[in-house]
Amino acid sequence: MKKYPIPQLDLPLLLAVLMLMLLSSMTVWSASGFSETVITKHLIRCMIALSCLFVMAAVPPHLYLRFSPHLYLLTVLLLLAVALVGDSTNGSQRWLKLGFIRFQPSELVKIAIPMVIAWLIHISGEALDLRKILYALLLAAIPTFLIFIQPDLDGALFALIYMFFVLYFAGISWKIIGSIAAIVATLIPLMWFFIMEVYQKKRVLQFLNPESDPWGAGYQIIQSLIAIGSGGMRGKGWTNANQGPLGFIPESQTDFIFSTYAEEWGFIGSVFLLALYLFITLRILWISCQSEQLYNRLLCGSLALSFFLYTFINTGMVSGLLPVMGSPLPFFSYGGTAMITQGLTFGIIMALCRSRPHRIEKSG
Repeated sequence: MKKYPIPQLDLPLLLAVLMLMLLSSMTVWSASGFSETVITKHLIRCMIALSCLFVMAAVPPHLYLRFSPHLYLLTVLLLLAVALVGDSTNGSQRWLKLGFIRFQPSELVKIAIPMVIAWLIHISGEALDLRKILYALLLAAIPTFLIFIQPDLDGALFALIYMFFVLYFAGISWKIIGSIAAIVATLIPLMWFFIMEVYQKKRVLQFLNPESDPWGAGYQIIQSLIAIGSGGMRGKGWTNANQGPLGFIPESQTDFIFSTYAEEWGFIGSVFLLALYLFITLRILWISCQSEQLYNRLLCGSLALSFFLYTFINTGMVSGLLPVMGSPLPFFSYGGTAMITQGLTFGIIMALCRSRPHRIEKSG
């Protein structure tokens, strides 16, 4: 009888992801104004994401190492296809139409860049040096440019950050990190005047002073803060939120879903959710530290920081601590491509659990 691979599941991590999906489904149902269409699509996407997780968790870890360059090449080709024949929405060309499915290839960059750079460092078998850093920059620069011309400045910046996460775990010198930070700081004025679009500048100005345009650029963040503040300590209770379901917060079930959650569950519920995200991040980092193989350590560590980064940015922007960016809350915001990509990512992480050392019990 033919044997099929068994998914390698990390139970604490899986239970935490299921908890996120449960809370997400409850909040999407409420934030969408109890739309049966929205919640049905969201539940289907959750099931697809879980299916992807189980499938990817069953793949032997050495295959991820072997096929990392192939996934990177596929991602670049898909981004090229977006540039040539992509579907345009609101002035941005970021999607591919595959029959009845709209797919955003830039989401694959979250996986492809960490995988290919971890592969690059692993196969050389030597300490990180300037040559490898330049190779890594080149590998990251190609998809970064293709995302930038969509245009998607946020996505392009994130692509570079994914690369630096891998280099950080590979032991990049703090002198190099400081030098890059200094270069970025000097480029900020140039980015403001020559690169950033008008809507991106409005986001920054809105962050600095949202009350300057309460019915325009600052409207969304003001309504979000009202929702979070009205939740108080214990919240209004599930399905009792007003700001999101009544339409005061645009994108209430996508990027700003945390506002509705905070209004319903209050400060205590928000702390619980943030603690859950922190637990997931630390759990992935623990898996990374336990791995015997360099590729697995670099990939798991970088994916953990990427997960934490998206959580930090999303919760920071809806609470007025950061400028508004196109950053969904992982496993929580309503959205197809992002949810499925997260399922693929966590399936890879769980598959890499196979390489953790096991204790040998003494017999007798």
